[in-house]
Amino acid sequence: MGKLTKIAFLIGAILLIYGTYKAYTLPAKIESYRIVFFHVPSAITAYLAFTISFISSISYLQSENLRRDLLASISAKYGFSMALAAFVSGAIWAKITWGAYFNWYELREVIVLLLLFVYAVYFSLRNVVEGDKAKVSAIYLIIAFLTVPFSYIAGFFSPLHPRPFESDFSLEWLINLLTMILAFSLLYSTYLALEYNIAKNQKAHKTQESEV
Repeated sequence: MGKLTKIAFLIGAILLIYGTYKAYTLPAKIESYRIVFFHVPSAITAYLAFTISFISSISYLQSENLRRDLLASISAKYGFSMALAAFVSGAIWAKITWGAYFNWYELREVIVLLLLFVYAVYFSLRNVVEGDKAKVSAIYLIIAFLTVPFSYIAGFFSPLHPRPFESDFSLEWLINLLTMILAFSLLYSTYLALEYNIAKNQKAHKTQESEV
């Protein structure tokens, strides 16, 4: 683990612990809204990870550098886990607020479900395709990314879901929400760096073994 990665992990972990503590202790007008400190950061981190995956895929098609394909795959995996976390936490919030975990007429929930399905197919695709796997994966990820901005825009047209930036939070809540977003982002960057280096070293080791 490099020095910068260690620093990012340490700061991220401290901010996560602090933010989680504040999430349970800050005064709340509605208790169920406390889930926003997990739901929103996980959603934003998912968008960030999918964006990095999208950019890396474009970079791969331009350079055919397999390291870009590796970066895209790792970032997409993390993005999927965060999107799933956002979907589940959102479903819990929906149950408390609207009386149901999922509503087919709630546009954002439907689009996020579609997003999860599209990216789940990507991982299956990587296991199935043998020839030119990196190129096929890159093209698929570029197309799959369309669900990301679509899922965000859908929030403006959802009949039940709060509009982005619509919630009336106190300054303390906003500061803690930003703290959690930063914590999630730093932990994402830590994971990305670690997973990338591990995968790269494993590939190098296999190459050395094949040459022996």
